[in-house]
Amino acid sequence: TEEAYEESMDEGAGSYDSAEKPEVQSDRKLITTMNLDVETTEFDTLMQNVERRVTEAGGYIESSNQWNGNYYNPEDHQTRNASLTIRIPAEKLDSFVDMLDQNSNITNKSKSVEDVTLSYVDLESHRNALRSEEERLLELMDQAETLEEILQIEDKLTDVRYQLESMESQLRTYDNQINYSTIYLSISEVERVSPAVPESTWDAIRS
Repeated sequence: TEEAYEESMDEGAGSYDSAEKPEVQSDRKLITTMNLDVETTEFDTLMQNVERRVTEAGGYIESSNQWNGNYYNPEDHQTRNASLTIRIPAEKLDSFVDMLDQNSNITNKSKSVEDVTLSYVDLESHRNALRSEEERLLELMDQAETLEEILQIEDKLTDVRYQLESMESQLRTYDNQINYSTIYLSISEVERVSPAVPESTWDAIRS
């Protein structure tokens, strides 16, 4: 049994490196983040629309902060401002931005997309290898005949399960970031919205 344990440990140690890594799927794993600055003359209405549309989309507001006063003009206490971190299903991101465009004046918009497909697939492969190793160790535990063998297997099993929990935690974090896009939204109340910047010739061509 001890020889079987040693052989299994050798196989388990190389199972991840020697196994063929799965091909990257066409379904890319993308993490999308947006930064939006908007102006509105209807602060309360816009805030209500934002909260309602986030809820309808199946998302949630991760954090929200409101204050009075203008950063550039501290003496102006009449205007209100809000800063929100919004998590919204990735497939609903465009329609949510369209809603903001129709109900406010977007003064700044930036978007970043991080492709984590390779890292995700690598984590999945490692996790699956650890699950296989866990099954082998449990089989060896049933066959163990001495206390020394049992203690060796339990020690290795604890280490494998610790690594497995870490892999699964990382995958859950990725899933949340992939499935829910992050929007950093800044809302400013104004008496009149800023005039639109004329579109350049190059922007028109690109559009």
